[in-house]
This record gives sequence, C-alpha cells and structure tokens, in this order.
Amino acid sequence: MDPSTRLGDKSLPHVTVVVPAWNMERYVERSIQSALAQTYPALDVLVVDDGSTDATLAIAERIAADNPRITVHSFPNGGVARARNRGTELARGHYVAFLDADDLWHPTKIERQVAALARHPQDDGWVACYALFRMVDENDRVIASGYGAGKRGSFFLDHLLVNHVGNGSSLLVRRDAALEVGGFDPSFAENGIGGSEDFDFQLRLLLRFKMEYVPEYLVGYRVHAAQMSADQTRMALGHIAVVQKLVDLAQLDGRLTQFALVTANKGAVAAFARSGDWGNVKRAALQIWSDDRSAALMFGLNRASFGLRRGAARLLHRVSGYGPVAGRTWRFAECDPHPGILPDGRQARPGSPLHPAPLDQPVVPLVEEDEEEDYPQPEERLGD
Repeated sequence: MDPSTRLGDKSLPHVTVVVPAWNMERYVERSIQSALAQTYPALDVLVVDDGSTDATLAIAERIAADNPRITVHSFPNGGVARARNRGTELARGHYVAFLDADDLWHPTKIERQVAALARHPQDDGWVACYALFRMVDENDRVIASGYGAGKRGSFFLDHLLVNHVGNGSSLLVRRDAALEVGGFDPSFAENGIGGSEDFDFQLRLLLRFKMEYVPEYLVGYRVHAAQMSADQTRMALGHIAVVQKLVDLAQLDGRLTQFALVTANKGAVAAFARSGDWGNVKRAALQIWSDDRSAALMFGLNRASFGLRRGAARLLHRVSGYGPVAGRTWRFAECDPHPGILPDGRQARPGSPLHPAPLDQPVVPLVEEDEEEDYPQPEERLGD
C-alpha cells in the first residue's frame, strides 16, 4: 500500500519512541520536538530519564505537561542499555524506535520506515528498519554524511564486518523482536567498554531476523565532547568485544572468525590513533600481524590510500566552496534527505558533507571451488 494512503488509516501500527536521557539538558528538548514533529500519526514518546543530575528531567516533564503523547519515567542511573530496555518494556507500541536525547530526526523518518516494513509479510522475518544519518554539531549544522551501502534482509556477516546502521537513533524495530533477543546488553558498560551496545543489539537481531533500509538521510547524529562515543578507546575495545561475542554466538568457523577479528582490530587501530592511545595501537596492530600478515600489509596500504583520497576530497571541498570547510554550513532541518542534494536543489560535489564517498567494505573470504559443496552460506550457517 502506498505510504501516503496509510496516514489516514486508523489501523496503522502504533510506534513508541523511546528517548533514553542522561544529563542532556542542552539537547533533549530539540530531540523530543523532532519526535513530536513526525508525520506519522500513530506515535507516542516515552522519555526514560537515567538519573540525570541536571535539568534534563525537568525539561522533559515541562514538555510532557503540554502534550499528552509524552510520558516521562525516571530511574536511578543504570546506563543507556538499561534505559533503552526499560523503555522497551514500558512501550505500548507495536514498534519501538530509539532516539538518543541529543540526536534529531527528519519529520518523515517513522512514516518512511513503517511504510518500508509494510511491504513485507508479517511472518517473513522482517522486524526492523534503519536509515542513513548525517553528523551534526552542537548547533544542528551538518558536519558530514554517514556512509551506507544499503544492505537489507539477512546480512549478519556483512554487518559484523561493517556497521551499516551506524548509530542508536536509526533503528525502528518490532517490540516483540527486541524483547525476544534480550534487548540491549548492559554488561559492556559495567566492564568499562560501553558504547557498542547498539551494534551488539543489531547483530543479535540479524542472527534471527531481517532488516529493511530507507536510503535517505533521516537521522541527525550529534557529535559533541560529552557524548559516549567521543571516547574512541572505549568504543574500539567495546567493538572488538562485540565481535568476539557474536562470532561465538553465531558459531562461525575458524577462518571467518579470524577474518572478523582482524577486521575489528583494523578499525580499532584507527580509533586508538584518533584518541592518541598508542599503546593500544601497537597491541591491535600486533594482533593483526599475528593473525594474518598479508592482511596487516594490505591494511597499511589501504590506510595510506584512504589518507590520500580524504586529502584530495578535502582539497576539492575547499576549492568548490561547498560545506563547513569553506565556511558555508547547513542545518540538518534544511537539508534534503535524499543523498547528494543541496538545500537549494543543486547536486552536491562528491566529498562534500552532503555527498560522501561510497562505503569501502571488506570482502568476505572466497570459498574454494572444491569446498563449496560442504561449506554453508551465511544464511544456512547462522540459522534462525
């Protein structure tokens, strides 16, 4: 059914927006308002205050006092995973959509995602949908556009190697499926490596179910010093831990396990370097060398090539006069959600914040011809 005809349909599946919030007084009102501005009518907003010590709770309660679609619950601080789980349990919607208290949504996000899932039979395993995202600064200005390759369906192995969803504010998921896989895992934060709980949750969903994809920039992912993902070392260590956990859960064979861990350590090297954690850079690089020397050499060449490409894109960016590097900026709400389109309707140049280069993905190891008969494909190997 065409999504435009579904808006008047009172049988629309209800969506609960879960907003976990901890000390986000500067941004929480903008996030809540972007949820309330959704064009999808069958929607309520559930703010889960995670023991904030600033004005976050007071701001949420003030907005809720004037809008019956908002409910606010406050709990002692337990971390973002527990806050999302509490919101999922309290939600009354058929779907839940997670929106971090510093992020933004395009007004059509939920409508587009529900319509995308409505194209599939309910019993065919399609339970979640994600969209592209743009990174925004503290004043909602676009810094860059996230990469996406448009993976859809059952893509556990691809997602294990490259995080296609990208952040915690992108996913809309059927509530029963979120509960079935156990929600978000709080143990990462308890072990001091929090920040990859979204990635872990998405992978566990993909072990059992399918995900749909909307190829539009419908999420504004906030980049600021106070956010959890600003700690590059913790995030990288958490990412490696998630990959190790999921290769065990999926019972991948030795070759794919090694490949997944080498890929995780490659990404970790770059993250550690960005944070100046040279001890962990050395450790991760030595791990890559120990696991696969040819992969280590190729990684070094790829990083050098990436640096050259990024430098060339930035130079073109400056010369062209597009984007923040040249002093010209756009707010998230001004931007067309379609890839590569400027607010004035012109096509953005490749390498500018509104037109990222294609995502570079690692290639899954090839199966030798004489192994094909006995070597299961990912869908068969991972099971339901």
